Amino acid sequence: MSPAEVDDVQPVPVVRAQGLELCAGGRTVFSGLDLDVPAGAALVVRGPASSGKTSLLLTLAGRMRPTGGTLTVLGEPLPEKAAAVRRRVALAEVRGVNELDDALTVEQHVAERLVLHRPWHRPWVSRREVADQLERVRDALPRTGAGADPPLRGREFVSDLQPLERLTLGVVLALVGRPDVLVVDDVDSLRRSQDRRRAWAWLASLQETGLTVLAGCSDSSDIPWRTDDGRTLLDLQDEQ
Repeated sequence: MSPAEVDDVQPVPVVRAQGLELCAGGRTVFSGLDLDVPAGAALVVRGPASSGKTSLLLTLAGRMRPTGGTLTVLGEPLPEKAAAVRRRVALAEVRGVNELDDALTVEQHVAERLVLHRPWHRPWVSRREVADQLERVRDALPRTGAGADPPLRGREFVSDLQPLERLTLGVVLALVGRPDVLVVDDVDSLRRSQDRRRAWAWLASLQETGLTVLAGCSDSSDIPWRTDDGRTLLDLQDEQ
């Protein structure tokens, strides 16, 4: 292959879907979806409750089996290579799928997640490792333009967290395994507009590190859209 031909080679999208379809419970959840999501870009799936946005995100994450069309994620065909995709696509908290335990503290959640990514013969973590993980959050959040107050307190119970803190913890836990793709559903479950703007800004800052972000919401008005931000909006309201 000549140098000119090498320059012409286009990178394979992280997500590529053609005619993607999911039928469940006797109804078509979504159909005919064509998607190309490059590495380091973001796909925002917008739709009202029951529009299928969570099901679509879980399908792209290798957690639900598509019933039609073709789908490859990180070069792996789905559903055949679902296990390989699941290892590289991480979910922040998705209600009904991987909910946080209200009775555990932030530190306990972080320690538990770190252990899951350890070799079987080393099933423990130190306080220093947990503290380092929380410190990464404190380093990241000022980039949202918010105040510098630490958003997560290690010994606080999940039940006492504010909604933005809870979403932050879900993302932090998802990033422990250093995934290539992050899935965050229901971003606008945050009630305050300023919290939604902070969350979108944080996700954009993660995207700048090369992470591909797949996010769901019902209202995208708090997203600071720019022509060069690498975001694509998929509106499921128009797909039904």
